[in-house]
Amino acid sequence: MTALACVWSADVPFADLWSSNEASRAVAEQIYRENRFPRVLAAILVGAALASSGAALQAVFRNPLAEPYLLGISAGGALGATLATALDFPSWGGFQAAVLLAFVGALMASLIVYKLGQPREGSYVLGFDRSGLLLCGVALSSFFAALMALVITLSSKPQLAQQATFWLLGGLTRAYWPEIAVLGVSMALGLAILLMSARDVDALQVGDEEAAGLGVDVARIHRRLLLAASLMSAAAVAAAGLIGFVGLLAPHIMRLSFGNGARRLFPAAALGGATLLVACDAVAHLVLPPIEIPVGIITSLLGVPLFLWLTKKGG
Repeated sequence: MTALACVWSADVPFADLWSSNEASRAVAEQIYRENRFPRVLAAILVGAALASSGAALQAVFRNPLAEPYLLGISAGGALGATLATALDFPSWGGFQAAVLLAFVGALMASLIVYKLGQPREGSYVLGFDRSGLLLCGVALSSFFAALMALVITLSSKPQLAQQATFWLLGGLTRAYWPEIAVLGVSMALGLAILLMSARDVDALQVGDEEAAGLGVDVARIHRRLLLAASLMSAAAVAAAGLIGFVGLLAPHIMRLSFGNGARRLFPAAALGGATLLVACDAVAHLVLPPIEIPVGIITSLLGVPLFLWLTKKGG
């Protein structure tokens, strides 16, 4: 993490943390403690959370295109944050209201996607409507985006549009220690749930009916995986806004080396997502100085070609 933090530290050398000059040392400590280290740690945790969520959602829906951004889960979080800011909801327990409502919004969006993905018969064993799932996610994202635009239009706050832009484009500039703590706990719990479910996830790869024949409680494993994915993606959205395609890119890249076995894929996807987002954030910060490109733009530029290729391949 120290080496990564130095990427953004040309103006304040890392060695200043041990400078004999008290003023230089105090400035360096403040910058690294309040900005550099939290940002790198947030990139690691957000990337890991989004990638793990993507791998879990792809297992639940048996759809290689499933990921929090494309299914509207991230947009639900952004809508919650926008509502909290527009309505002046008070902070609670040291957390900003926007962060809390983003978490709630992402969780609610995931539940809506889960219900929409179920077939008309309502049987968990029959699995999900894979062909219509992505369309539901795109429609849900558009609906949430329209609601956000409506809230911004009706609000009398001139700064709301600027704040909403952060949630729409995604970034790590507002990730502070409280949000990082929530991210760490959510990531640990979510990944633990995924690893405990790895054996059943492998059985799901052959189909829901076949897995049920092997003794797997399909409904229970679906709910467990969705809970883990929702928990991690909601925490990521609450800390960094909409950062798309990490949950699509990282799992597919890591499958090339680690295969489809869930016990290896889930932690590998987390590692790949962390590495990917740290690299993208460095690019976003350094490519056009002093302008900082929102990291969500970088990940979308990388992810859209893969999305189009997978869509064409699936067609």
